[in-house]
Amino acid sequence: ADEADALTRAILEEYGALNLYQSVINQFGSVYPFSTIATSEQQHVNALVRQADKYGVAVPANPGLDASISFNSFSEACAAGVEAEIADAALYDDLKTVTTHSDLLRVYDALQNASLNSHLPAFEACAY
Repeated sequence: ADEADALTRAILEEYGALNLYQSVINQFGSVYPFSTIATSEQQHVNALVRQADKYGVAVPANPGLDASISFNSFSEACAAGVEAEIADAALYDDLKTVTTHSDLLRVYDALQNASLNSHLPAFEACAY
C-alpha cells in the first residue's frame, strides 16, 4: 500500500511539473528550456504509468493546475522551474524510503537524476 501511494504521488508530482511548464509555454510560446523539458516530463509520466499498470495501481487523472499561473517575466518562470525540480528530486528521496521493488527504485533514480542533472541546470541557467 505504501508503494502504491508513493507511485501515485510520483505521478501527481510529474503531472504538476508538466502542467507548470505547459502554462509557461502557453504564456511565452514554445521556448527553451520549457518546450524540451515539458516533453521530458510527459515521458516521466509515461514511465510511471507503465509501472502503475504493471502493479495494478490506479493511475490518477491529471488534475491540471489549481489556479491559472502567469509570470511577470521569463526569468521568474525559470525560477519556478528551479523550485519545481528541487521539489521533484526531494520527493523521490522520500518515496525511495518506502519502496522495495528494485524496478520502481530504478525508475525513481532515473527520474530524480533527470531532474537534478538536466532539468535543474537548464532552469538555473535561464533564471539568473
